[in-house]
Amino acid sequence: MHKGWPERWWTMALVALALTGFVAYDIWWAAGILAEPVVDWWGLLGPCLGGTWLALLAVSAVDRSIALRKKTRAVPGETQAGP
Repeated sequence: MHKGWPERWWTMALVALALTGFVAYDIWWAAGILAEPVVDWWGLLGPCLGGTWLALLAVSAVDRSIALRKKTRAVPGETQAGP
């Protein structure tokens, strides 16, 4: 389904957690740039774009983790499609 992504829900949750840590670091880095007396706008572009990209990857990893968790967990009264 998702070539290259881990197939266990807890592994995807750990990937999402790691990506969230990188996003927090980018936010901290951007806040440091904004706290300077003269803001380097080109220097701010890197952590903003990188943080946004990593945040989108983290959201994708969380979505995949939830989908894998639902797929592996049997819910009483609900039928599962597929093998």
